[in-house]
Amino acid sequence: MSRRRRSTLIVLVSAVVLLLTGCASMPTSGPVVKIAHLTTPAPDSGFAITPRGPQKGASPTEIVQGFLDAMQATPVQTTTARQFLSSAFADAWDPQRETVTYSDLTPPHGSQVVTVDLSDANHLDAQGGWQGTAGMADSQLHFAMVQEKGEWRISSAPNALIVPQSWFDARFTQVSLYFFDPSGRILVPEPVFVPRGQQLATTLVRALVAGPSDALAGVARTFLPTGVSAGLSVPVDGNGVASVDLKGDPGQLSDHAVHLMSAQLAWTLRQDDSIEAIRLSIGDRPVDQTGGGVIPVDTGAQYDPAGYDSSARLYGIVGGAAVEAASDKVAPLPGALGTGKPALRTVAVSLDTAQAAGVTSDGRALRSSLLEGGAAAKVRLTGTDLLRPAWDFAGRLWDVDRTAQGAVVHVSDGDRMRRIVVPGVTGQNVRRFLVSRDGSRLIALVRHGDGDEVVVSRIRSSDQGKVLGASGTQVISDLGDGARIRDIGWHSPTTVVTLQQLSGTALIRTLSVDGAVSGFPAVTLTVGDRLRNLAASPVAGENLYGVSASSLVDLSGDTGTTALAGPVTALGYAG
Repeated sequence: MSRRRRSTLIVLVSAVVLLLTGCASMPTSGPVVKIAHLTTPAPDSGFAITPRGPQKGASPTEIVQGFLDAMQATPVQTTTARQFLSSAFADAWDPQRETVTYSDLTPPHGSQVVTVDLSDANHLDAQGGWQGTAGMADSQLHFAMVQEKGEWRISSAPNALIVPQSWFDARFTQVSLYFFDPSGRILVPEPVFVPRGQQLATTLVRALVAGPSDALAGVARTFLPTGVSAGLSVPVDGNGVASVDLKGDPGQLSDHAVHLMSAQLAWTLRQDDSIEAIRLSIGDRPVDQTGGGVIPVDTGAQYDPAGYDSSARLYGIVGGAAVEAASDKVAPLPGALGTGKPALRTVAVSLDTAQAAGVTSDGRALRSSLLEGGAAAKVRLTGTDLLRPAWDFAGRLWDVDRTAQGAVVHVSDGDRMRRIVVPGVTGQNVRRFLVSRDGSRLIALVRHGDGDEVVVSRIRSSDQGKVLGASGTQVISDLGDGARIRDIGWHSPTTVVTLQQLSGTALIRTLSVDGAVSGFPAVTLTVGDRLRNLAASPVAGENLYGVSASSLVDLSGDTGTTALAGPVTALGYAG
C-alpha cells in the first residue's frame, strides 16, 4: 500500500481555452475547481467510543488487544487504556510522548512478552508534528506481561498513543504552530496534528509553549518566555475570548517581545473558529498592549508568512521582455528587465515589487534591476542552465544552476551571490525549485531514473538574516514508480501543489510540507491543451492557474473573464 493514502476527489471540468496568439485571457468565470488553502478544524462529529476495560481471566494477548482497542476512545482519552497496565507501570506510561499510526496489525502473539507487528506505521512527535514512516524496529511492538492478583497486566509498553490511521484521520486535524524566523521579522508555520473538539485551544497553547524542536535551531524561534508552562486549560467564553494563563516566572519582558509573543498566540489560536480575542496573563499578571484588555486574533498581520501586502499580480515574459499582467492588460515591467534586451526566459519579482530578477534566454546569466529609477540591470550570477529565480521576504535572491555535476544552489548576500549546500538538492537533477516566502523552506522537484520526487530542506539563518545553510531534507511525495511531475507551486505557506500531465488530463495534488499522509485531495482535470506549468501563490484567495501553450486555466475560483495581450510565457506570482 502506498505511504500516501490520500482520499481522492475526481472532478472533471472543461478547459477554459484562451488563445494567446494576439491576445490572452485570464479566466475569471465558468466551470472551475476550488482547492481550499486551509481546512478549518471542526468539532469532532464522530460517534462516541467507550472501550471496555480488562475482562476477568483475559489472556496476555487479549489484554494487549484490549489495550490497543482502548486507545481508540472517542473523545480522545487514555484513562481506560491505563487499566490494562500494571500498578507500577500505569503512572509511568506516557502516551503524550509520541503518536504511532498504522493501516493494519497482526494479532498479538506471545505470553510473557506479547508482540504486535504494524503495517504502514508512521509516527508523530509530542507536539503532533509529522515524523514520517516508522522504521522496521519501531513497527514491531513488544509488551512485557506480569500477573497482579491473578490477572494479566502490561508491565512495559511503548510510550505512545498507538491508533489506526483511519481512526486518526477522523479525529485529528492538521493546523500550524506559529513561531518566528531567527530575525524576528516574519512568522514561520510548523504543521502539527491535534485532536478535533472542544479542547483545541488548550492543545494549541500547550504545543506552542513547548516551543520549536531542537531540529529547528536556526530555522525558527519563539518569543514565549522560557520557564513558563500552559495552565490546565484555555477556556473560551461566550464572547469568543480565550483566557490564556501561563504559569511561572517569565522574567523581564520587553514590549517588543510581548508584541511578538502576542502575534504568535493570535495566529495560532485564530485557527479555532470560536476564538475572537485572547486575554493573556503570565504568572498571574495581566498582559495588555492594546488598552482594551484583550488581544484580537487578527493581531500581527504584518508578520504573515505568505507575505504581508505582497503583489497579487502575475508576471511573465513576452518577446523576451518581462511583463506584468493586471486586470485587462499586459504591460512591460518597469526597469531594465522590461526592455527585452537581452531577451529573458524567466522572471521573478520581489515581494515588495521593488526589484526583479530574470534569467537570460540561453539560461547562462541571472540579471536583476530595480523597478523604479531607471538603473541598469546587474549580472548577479553566471552559470550553465539557471532555473527560474525566487525571492523571499528579506529580499534574498535564490537560484539553482543545473550543471553537469548536478544542481548548485545560490543565495544572495548583499549584492553577492554565494553557494550553499542543500542536502538532497545539491548535486541532484533538479527540474524546479521554490523558496518559501518566510525563508524557512526550500522545495525542489528532483528527477530520478525511476521517477520524480518532491523534497523539502529547512533553511537555517542567523538573527541578522544571513543564510547559514540547510538541513533536514525530507521526501514529501509518494506518487509511485515512474511518476513524472511537470511542475510544483506554493498553495499555502505549508502546502505545495504538483502538476502531472497524463495525455489529455492533468492531475493536481496537494502535498503537506512535512510529508504528512492525511487530508489532501487529488483533482483530475480534462483539458484541451497540455499544461506546461502552474502559476501558484501561498496567499489564500489568490487563484491557482494551469498554463499551456495556448491557454490559462483557472483552477481555483469563479470570478469572470478578463482579456490580456499576449502571447505570455513563464507566468507566475511574485516571490
